[in-house]
Amino acid sequence: MNKEEQIKTKAQFLDYQNHRIYCQVSGTGPKLLIAFPGYGTTVNFYDPALPCLSNAFTMWIVDLPLHGQTKWSAPRFTIANFSEIIMLILARSGHSRFSMLGHSFGGRAALTQIPLFATQLDQVILLAPDGIKNLGLMTVHWVPSWFRNSTQRWFDHSYRLLPIVDWLHRRKWIAPTAYGFAQYYLKDEFRRKQVKIYWLSLADFQVSLNLVKNAIRDHGIKVTIFLGSRDKIIPMEVGDILKKTIEEQVEIITVDAGHRLEGGAVLRSIIFK
Repeated sequence: MNKEEQIKTKAQFLDYQNHRIYCQVSGTGPKLLIAFPGYGTTVNFYDPALPCLSNAFTMWIVDLPLHGQTKWSAPRFTIANFSEIIMLILARSGHSRFSMLGHSFGGRAALTQIPLFATQLDQVILLAPDGIKNLGLMTVHWVPSWFRNSTQRWFDHSYRLLPIVDWLHRRKWIAPTAYGFAQYYLKDEFRRKQVKIYWLSLADFQVSLNLVKNAIRDHGIKVTIFLGSRDKIIPMEVGDILKKTIEEQVEIITVDAGHRLEGGAVLRSIIFK
C-alpha cells in the first residue's frame, strides 16, 4: 500500500438550503484548510496532495455544485452561496481561522472569498486559477446576464448550440480546447446541465481583483500560485497579474505540468508547517 492510500478520509454532508453539500475530510493537523476542486473534477482530485497536507492541516474538500456527491437543486449559484458553505464548515469544524486551496474554477471560488474572509485567512494556495484573466466562451466576464438567460435553452437541446460551435471552430474563432469542451459536454444530458448552471452563474461570479489585492495587502495574507508550463487553459501571466502591487504577499511557482498540475501533487514542493 503506498502512502497516498494510507491517508484516511471520511465523508461529511452539509445540509444547506435545499442542497446537500458533500465534503471529504482528511488529515489531523491543527489548522483548517478548505479546498475546492476544479470544474469537471471531484474531491478525489486532491488525493495525490493529501500526504503533504495531512500533518499540517485538517482538510475539508468540497464537491462543487452538480459535481461528485453534492446535490444542488437551484438553477444557479452565487458568491454568497460559497460564503455560507464556508461558514457551515467553520461551524462544523470548530475553527475560526482557515486557509483555502483551489484548482482552476476552484481557484476562482477561493479568490471570490478572500475579501469576505480576509480577517480569518492564514494563506491561500491557487493551482492554475481561473478568474484572474477570463478566457473562452464559458468565463468571459463581458457576456451580460440577459444574453446568458436568453441562451440557456440551448443547453437543453445540444443540437441547437453545436452547429454554432462547429461554425466558430471552422473559422478558428474558438480555441481547440474550447471546441473539445463543447463536444464533450453538450452531447450528454447531465453534462449539459452542468454547463448550463455554470454559464448562468458566472455572470455574477466574477473576481474583483482590486478587492482581492486590497484584502491580501491589508491583512498580510500569504498567497502561493502554482502554474503549469504546459497548461493550455490558464495563461502563465495570471501570476504576474495578481502579484502586481502586492509582490511581498504573492509567490509564483512554475512547474513542468499541464492544467491538472498532477492532481495537486505539485504541492509537495512546499513544506507546510
